[in-house]
Amino acid sequence: MTTKSLNSELNNLERRIKLIVSEQVKLKKDVEMYQNENLQLREKMKLKNRELNNLQNKLKLNKIADNAIKNANSEELKGLLNNYILEIDKCILHLNEA
Repeated sequence: MTTKSLNSELNNLERRIKLIVSEQVKLKKDVEMYQNENLQLREKMKLKNRELNNLQNKLKLNKIADNAIKNANSEELKGLLNNYILEIDKCILHLNEA
């Protein structure tokens, strides 16, 4: 091989290396961006799960209250409501700690 062809080959290799390095930098930035997006989505999912649990607890309490109203006299109803209020307070405290 001549010097000219060797220089040409070297230049081609240098150009390819620069392209590869450039692509690597871009891919690293993409990975970082996707990792950040993933983290944000996980946080949103946790929040939505908490909201879902809260709504499910409210639904359960509504069903219990409906059944209690149908089946209880006023004194029993007052006692049940007081117990439910205490249970709700415990749930709120638990949610605030989470």
